Amino acid sequence: MKLDVEKWTLLHDGSHRHGIMTTNISEALNSVLKKARYFHQHREEAENCVHPFPTRIFDKFLRIELKSREHKVTTYNPQEGIYIVKSPIRVSGTGNNVYTLRLNNKFCSCEKWQTYTLPCSHVLAVRRENGSRIDAYVSEIYSRQTYIKTYQANFHPILSENFWRDVPFNLTFYPPNKKKERDRKQGKRFQGEMDYRNPDSSPRCGRCRMPGHNRKNCNNPGPSNV
Repeated sequence: MKLDVEKWTLLHDGSHRHGIMTTNISEALNSVLKKARYFHQHREEAENCVHPFPTRIFDKFLRIELKSREHKVTTYNPQEGIYIVKSPIRVSGTGNNVYTLRLNNKFCSCEKWQTYTLPCSHVLAVRRENGSRIDAYVSEIYSRQTYIKTYQANFHPILSENFWRDVPFNLTFYPPNKKKERDRKQGKRFQGEMDYRNPDSSPRCGRCRMPGHNRKNCNNPGPSNV
Protein backbone atom coordinates (compact mmCIF):
# COMPACT_ATOMS: atom_id res chain seq x y z
CA MET A 1 0.00 0.00 0.00
CA LYS A 2 1.47 3.33 -1.09
CA LEU A 3 0.47 6.47 0.83
CA ASP A 4 1.12 10.08 -0.02
CA VAL A 5 3.93 11.63 2.00
CA GLU A 6 1.65 14.38 3.37
CA LYS A 7 -0.40 11.68 5.14
CA TRP A 8 2.41 10.17 7.18
CA THR A 9 5.19 12.77 7.48
CA LEU A 10 5.32 16.01 9.43
CA LEU A 11 7.63 17.54 6.84
CA HIS A 12 5.05 17.49 4.03
CA ASP A 13 1.76 17.78 5.94
CA GLY A 14 1.41 21.53 5.34
CA SER A 15 1.58 22.24 9.12
CA HIS A 16 -1.93 20.80 9.56
CA ARG A 17 -0.99 18.58 12.50
CA HIS A 18 1.11 21.24 14.25
CA GLY A 19 3.73 18.73 15.39
CA ILE A 20 1.17 16.09 16.40
CA MET A 21 1.91 12.63 15.03
CA THR A 22 1.14 9.07 16.04
CA THR A 23 4.47 7.46 16.92
CA ASN A 24 3.16 4.00 17.78
CA ILE A 25 1.37 2.93 14.62
CA SER A 26 1.22 -0.70 15.72
CA GLU A 27 -0.89 0.18 18.78
CA ALA A 28 -3.23 2.23 16.61
CA LEU A 29 -3.58 -0.71 14.21
CA ASN A 30 -4.25 -3.14 17.05
CA SER A 31 -7.00 -0.88 18.33
CA VAL A 32 -8.70 -1.09 14.93
CA LEU A 33 -8.31 -4.86 14.66
CA LYS A 34 -9.83 -5.44 18.10
CA LYS A 35 -13.00 -3.74 16.89
CA ALA A 36 -13.19 -5.76 13.67
CA ARG A 37 -15.57 -8.23 15.34
CA TYR A 38 -18.13 -5.43 15.49
CA PHE A 39 -17.86 -4.74 11.76
CA HIS A 40 -21.40 -5.92 11.10
CA GLN A 41 -22.80 -3.69 13.86
CA HIS A 42 -20.99 -0.67 12.42
CA ARG A 43 -22.39 -1.41 8.97
CA GLU A 44 -25.96 -1.54 10.29
CA GLU A 45 -25.41 1.67 12.25
CA ALA A 46 -24.09 3.41 9.14
CA GLU A 47 -27.03 2.31 7.00
CA ASN A 48 -29.60 3.28 9.65
CA CYS A 49 -27.99 6.60 10.55
CA VAL A 50 -30.56 9.44 10.38
CA HIS A 51 -28.16 12.27 11.25
CA PRO A 52 -26.00 14.13 8.70
CA PHE A 53 -22.97 12.76 10.57
CA PRO A 54 -22.28 9.44 12.32
CA THR A 55 -23.75 9.16 15.82
CA ARG A 56 -20.44 9.64 17.65
CA ILE A 57 -19.54 12.71 15.57
CA PHE A 58 -23.06 14.11 15.85
CA ASP A 59 -23.02 13.84 19.66
CA LYS A 60 -19.69 15.64 19.75
CA PHE A 61 -21.09 18.26 17.40
CA LEU A 62 -24.00 18.91 19.79
CA ARG A 63 -21.60 19.41 22.72
CA ILE A 64 -19.59 21.92 20.70
CA GLU A 65 -22.81 23.65 19.63
CA LEU A 66 -23.87 24.04 23.26
CA LYS A 67 -20.51 25.58 24.13
CA SER A 68 -20.69 28.01 21.21
CA ARG A 69 -23.80 29.69 22.62
CA GLU A 70 -21.68 31.42 25.25
CA HIS A 71 -19.38 33.11 22.72
CA LYS A 72 -19.69 36.69 21.51
CA VAL A 73 -19.22 37.28 17.77
CA THR A 74 -18.00 40.50 16.14
CA THR A 75 -18.27 40.83 12.35
CA TYR A 76 -15.30 42.43 10.61
CA ASN A 77 -15.66 41.56 6.94
CA PRO A 78 -18.50 39.16 6.03
CA GLN A 79 -17.57 39.20 2.32
CA GLU A 80 -14.16 37.70 3.11
CA GLY A 81 -15.51 35.70 6.08
CA ILE A 82 -13.46 37.45 8.79
CA TYR A 83 -14.88 37.39 12.31
CA ILE A 84 -13.72 37.88 15.89
CA VAL A 85 -15.05 35.54 18.60
CA LYS A 86 -14.62 36.18 22.32
CA SER A 87 -15.05 33.40 24.88
CA PRO A 88 -16.80 34.10 28.21
CA ILE A 89 -15.06 34.52 31.55
CA ARG A 90 -15.15 31.35 33.66
CA VAL A 91 -15.66 31.15 37.42
CA SER A 92 -12.04 30.02 37.77
CA GLY A 93 -10.86 33.21 36.08
CA THR A 94 -9.94 31.58 32.77
CA GLY A 95 -11.52 32.37 29.44
CA ASN A 96 -12.10 35.85 28.02
CA ASN A 97 -9.94 34.89 25.02
CA VAL A 98 -10.21 36.44 21.56
CA TYR A 99 -10.02 34.28 18.42
CA THR A 100 -9.79 35.26 14.76
CA LEU A 101 -11.75 33.33 12.13
CA ARG A 102 -11.37 33.32 8.35
CA LEU A 103 -14.21 31.16 7.11
CA ASN A 104 -13.19 31.34 3.45
CA ASN A 105 -9.81 29.84 4.35
CA LYS A 106 -11.20 27.48 7.02
CA PHE A 107 -8.92 29.04 9.60
CA CYS A 108 -9.38 29.64 13.34
CA SER A 109 -6.62 30.94 15.59
CA CYS A 110 -7.40 28.23 18.18
CA GLU A 111 -6.06 25.73 15.54
CA LYS A 112 -8.63 23.05 16.44
CA TRP A 113 -10.48 23.47 13.15
CA GLN A 114 -7.33 22.95 11.11
CA THR A 115 -6.13 20.02 13.24
CA TYR A 116 -9.33 17.94 13.42
CA THR A 117 -11.14 19.32 10.30
CA LEU A 118 -14.21 19.53 12.53
CA PRO A 119 -15.66 22.97 13.36
CA CYS A 120 -14.72 24.33 16.77
CA SER A 121 -17.14 26.21 19.01
CA HIS A 122 -15.99 29.53 17.54
CA VAL A 123 -16.99 28.46 14.01
CA LEU A 124 -20.40 27.32 15.22
CA ALA A 125 -20.90 30.65 16.98
CA VAL A 126 -20.28 32.47 13.69
CA ARG A 127 -22.57 30.05 11.86
CA ARG A 128 -25.36 30.90 14.27
CA GLU A 129 -24.86 34.58 13.48
CA ASN A 130 -24.78 34.38 9.67
CA GLY A 131 -27.12 31.39 9.26
CA SER A 132 -24.77 29.46 6.95
CA ARG A 133 -24.91 25.70 6.35
CA ILE A 134 -22.80 23.56 8.66
CA ASP A 135 -21.79 21.08 5.96
CA ALA A 136 -19.70 23.83 4.36
CA TYR A 137 -17.37 23.78 7.37
CA VAL A 138 -17.20 20.03 8.07
CA SER A 139 -14.76 17.76 6.24
CA GLU A 140 -16.32 15.07 4.04
CA ILE A 141 -14.55 12.38 6.08
CA TYR A 142 -17.18 12.96 8.80
CA SER A 143 -20.17 12.72 6.45
CA ARG A 144 -22.76 9.98 6.57
CA GLN A 145 -21.87 8.91 3.01
CA THR A 146 -18.22 8.34 3.96
CA TYR A 147 -19.33 6.40 7.04
CA ILE A 148 -21.42 4.08 4.87
CA LYS A 149 -18.61 3.57 2.32
CA THR A 150 -16.20 2.64 5.10
CA TYR A 151 -18.19 -0.49 5.98
CA GLN A 152 -19.38 -1.50 2.51
CA ALA A 153 -16.52 -3.95 1.95
CA ASN A 154 -17.01 -7.67 2.55
CA PHE A 155 -14.73 -9.71 4.79
CA HIS A 156 -14.50 -13.48 4.97
CA PRO A 157 -13.32 -15.58 7.92
CA ILE A 158 -9.79 -16.99 7.77
CA LEU A 159 -9.55 -20.72 7.11
CA SER A 160 -7.95 -23.08 9.55
CA GLU A 161 -4.19 -23.69 9.30
CA ASN A 162 -4.90 -27.17 7.93
CA PHE A 163 -6.20 -25.56 4.72
CA TRP A 164 -3.29 -23.15 4.24
CA ARG A 165 -1.24 -23.69 1.09
CA ASP A 166 2.47 -24.45 1.32
CA VAL A 167 4.80 -21.71 0.11
CA PRO A 168 8.08 -22.46 -1.74
CA PHE A 169 10.22 -20.42 0.66
CA ASN A 170 11.04 -20.09 4.35
CA LEU A 171 11.26 -16.90 6.34
CA THR A 172 14.36 -17.04 8.54
CA PHE A 173 15.66 -14.11 10.52
CA TYR A 174 19.06 -14.00 12.15
CA PRO A 175 20.33 -11.39 14.59
CA PRO A 176 22.86 -8.95 13.18
CA ASN A 177 26.49 -10.08 13.48
CA LYS A 178 27.73 -7.12 15.46
CA LYS A 179 30.60 -7.27 17.91
CA LYS A 180 29.88 -5.63 21.23
CA GLU A 181 32.25 -2.75 21.81
CA ARG A 182 33.75 -1.84 25.14
CA ASP A 183 32.15 1.51 25.61
CA ARG A 184 29.33 3.21 27.42
CA LYS A 185 26.01 1.63 26.59
CA GLN A 186 23.95 3.73 24.26
CA GLY A 187 20.66 4.94 25.67
CA LYS A 188 17.35 4.24 24.00
CA ARG A 189 16.20 7.85 23.95
CA PHE A 190 16.87 9.86 20.82
CA GLN A 191 18.61 13.14 21.47
CA GLY A 192 16.95 16.41 20.55
CA GLU A 193 17.96 20.03 20.32
CA MET A 194 17.97 20.44 24.11
CA ASP A 195 20.59 17.69 24.50
CA TYR A 196 23.27 19.52 22.55
CA ARG A 197 25.56 21.94 24.38
CA ASN A 198 27.24 24.97 22.91
CA PRO A 199 30.89 23.94 22.23
CA ASP A 200 32.08 27.44 23.22
CA SER A 201 30.56 27.24 26.71
CA SER A 202 32.71 25.92 29.55
CA PRO A 203 31.50 22.91 31.57
CA ARG A 204 29.95 23.48 34.98
CA CYS A 205 30.49 21.57 38.20
CA GLY A 206 27.65 19.26 39.11
CA ARG A 207 28.11 20.09 42.82
CA CYS A 208 28.47 23.87 43.05
CA ARG A 209 27.33 24.73 39.51
CA MET A 210 30.39 26.93 38.95
CA PRO A 211 32.28 26.82 35.60
CA GLY A 212 35.87 25.79 35.08
CA HIS A 213 36.00 22.48 36.99
CA ASN A 214 34.01 19.33 37.73
CA ARG A 215 32.69 17.48 40.77
CA LYS A 216 35.90 15.47 41.34
CA ASN A 217 38.20 18.45 41.89
CA CYS A 218 35.62 20.79 43.43
CA ASN A 219 36.75 22.64 46.58
CA ASN A 220 33.72 24.91 46.92
CA PRO A 221 30.99 24.27 49.50
CA GLY A 222 27.88 22.56 48.16
CA PRO A 223 24.57 24.34 47.56
CA SER A 224 22.61 25.33 50.63
CA ASN A 225 19.43 23.48 51.49
CA VAL A 226 17.93 26.45 53.38
